[in-house]
Amino acid sequence: MKKIFPVALILILAGQFLALPLHPQEGGKSTAGSFKKICITFDNLPAERIYNKAERKWINEKILAALRKHNAPAAGFIIGDNLEGDSAIVRKWVEAGHTIGFHPYSGQAIGEVPIRLFIDDVARGMETADSLVSLSKQHGRYFRYPYLRYGATPELRKQLEEFFDYEHVTVAHVSVVTEDFVYNLSMEKLVGGSDSTRFGELRKEYVNHVLDCLGRAEGLAKEVAGRRVRQIIQLHANRINAMFLDFVLVAIFEKGYRFVSLEEALQDEIYRQQDAYYLDQNISYLERLRLSNPDLLPAVKQ
Repeated sequence: MKKIFPVALILILAGQFLALPLHPQEGGKSTAGSFKKICITFDNLPAERIYNKAERKWINEKILAALRKHNAPAAGFIIGDNLEGDSAIVRKWVEAGHTIGFHPYSGQAIGEVPIRLFIDDVARGMETADSLVSLSKQHGRYFRYPYLRYGATPELRKQLEEFFDYEHVTVAHVSVVTEDFVYNLSMEKLVGGSDSTRFGELRKEYVNHVLDCLGRAEGLAKEVAGRRVRQIIQLHANRINAMFLDFVLVAIFEKGYRFVSLEEALQDEIYRQQDAYYLDQNISYLERLRLSNPDLLPAVKQ
């Protein structure tokens, strides 16, 4: 079995985690109305395929502990085919009061198979999620497109929307897209080493990256909506978030955000606007809306 993390580094970093200030959801000098709002979400539960059973358990325990420390409601989107007997891990999310959504059962993206097979795969993923949240207080069903691909034609999207309407499924859009998977590759290369200095450097780089992505999303919100919106950030269930989510949440809080549920975030009317973007790129919903509106695109020089 692959080593989860060097013991010495765990002790070093544990001290850093304990030194972080605990930020409750209420309090501070700002009034409640001045708070910006954000929902934290995680794709590919219970974890990315590269991890073994012990690592998946550890990753989820660390992520859930950070969310609990900061009173941050979150949402996780499962890939049914990844469960591999790890339903108990996802139930920990349910027991903690977090929202469980779903990807297609196989995790495949739209366009990789005929649309009818894709919808069948979505339905199977939905049934898996339903079985995991059946005893919780969760009312809604939430779906997230793998790779944030929504379909290459209006006809494909129409078929999916008809299915979602019939099954009362809400699409969980993303307004803040990160490249946490890229930073996770750097994290994986450090596993088994003893250079705690490099871990500190990577932590700083990653936190700054998340804040940069959030800043770009705020700029897009002003451009598209002319106002502040409730942000929804996409992360993944991987090692870097297990290690550094605590620091990320502190940094986001200190930027004036408060953590809200997916249900509350999606009440923002921005997520009920219809986009008309059909290219195959991993971009945020705000960017999809911007690219759907020619008036918001920069003028082409003649």
